[in-house]
Amino acid sequence: MRALIEAIRTVRARRRAASGGMRSYTVVLDWATEEYAHYAAETIQVRAASPLQAEMAALLQAAEANAHHVDQFERATSGRELIIVAGQLLKHIATFSGTHYAIQSDKF
Repeated sequence: MRALIEAIRTVRARRRAASGGMRSYTVVLDWATEEYAHYAAETIQVRAASPLQAEMAALLQAAEANAHHVDQFERATSGRELIIVAGQLLKHIATFSGTHYAIQSDKF
């Protein structure tokens, strides 16, 4: 029995070390400018070490996903520039720990 407990502890420790302290976060971003106000809010799942890193990763993912729709993203050449432009065009609404999905239903 003791060997089983030690094996479980070892597996858990390896998983924690492999993830590097990364946790799942869900970040909700909304378009802050009138030009893109008709776009739907972005709900993005990321893995990060902290909520601030999750927000930055979500801004970068939103910028990369909308690069072909938004002119300001097309002009940015690096990841840092994309995050800066995304910070100007998108506003942070919320960051949730864990993975969450938006539900669309007529029953609510």
